[in-house]
Amino acid sequence: MKAAVATRAGASPRYLDSPEPEAGAGEHLVDLVAAAIHPVVRSKATGRHYSSTGAYPLVPGVDAAAARLGDSTPDLVLDFLWGTAAEAAFGALSKMPGTDAVDYVEIGAVIGEGRPCPPHSYAAAPSA
Repeated sequence: MKAAVATRAGASPRYLDSPEPEAGAGEHLVDLVAAAIHPVVRSKATGRHYSSTGAYPLVPGVDAAAARLGDSTPDLVLDFLWGTAAEAAFGALSKMPGTDAVDYVEIGAVIGEGRPCPPHSYAAAPSA
C-alpha cells in the first residue's frame, strides 16, 4: 500500500510503499478517506513532538475519516489511533450505524480543530 512516510527527523513525509496492516483480534481494517494535518502531526513527523520516539520510518497522523474494509454496511467508527495517513487496524471504541450520507472530507476537516464533528455526521453513513 502507499502512505505518507517520514523517513528521518526533519524530513517532509514522502508518498512511499508501506507494509500492509493486519487487523488483530477485536480490530477492524479501515481505508483512510480524509485526515486533518494539524500541528501535532507535523511535529511528530519532524521528531519534535514530546511523544516522538525517534523511530523511523514513521507514518504520521493521529486521526482520520475512514471506511471500514470488508464490510458492505456503512458505519461511522470512532476511535483514537496513530498513523492514519494510510490504512490502519484499530479497535472500535464506538460504532454507529449510519443512515443519511455525510461527506468524509467534512468529518476529516474538523478533526483536531477543537470543534466537534457536525451533529448530523453521528447519525449518518459517510459517503465516498
